[in-house]
Amino acid sequence: MAFEYPIEVRFRDLDGLGHVNNAVYLTYFETLRLQFAIELLGAVELADVPFILGEATVRYLKPVFFGNQLQGRVEVSRIGTKSFTLLYTLKRGNEIVTQGSTELIWFDFKTQRSVPIPDSFRQQVANYQGA
Repeated sequence: MAFEYPIEVRFRDLDGLGHVNNAVYLTYFETLRLQFAIELLGAVELADVPFILGEATVRYLKPVFFGNQLQGRVEVSRIGTKSFTLLYTLKRGNEIVTQGSTELIWFDFKTQRSVPIPDSFRQQVANYQGA
């Protein structure tokens, strides 16, 4: 099971051509990532989210316009020693408009270093995604 969450296309998301600006999709991914962390980890504030962004990719498949209703989907595709990968899909109805991924690094904010991903996170993901 993947996490799903609605994405609101706002007027401020548009560029001069009237469609969603390419950089805004990373904000959509960020929204999905944070909502997924809240759901999976029970995060209440940003300090409860123990990972940082290391890399992001976006595939722009179809333009998105103001008023479009989007459904975002995110799932964990890989968990390594200190990092994991999230896959994103944005759909307008049944049509996939954007796909992407992020590499996230488990991080200790006190020491400012990456740390091993705890087994509890692996188990939470397995339970959530039905693995």
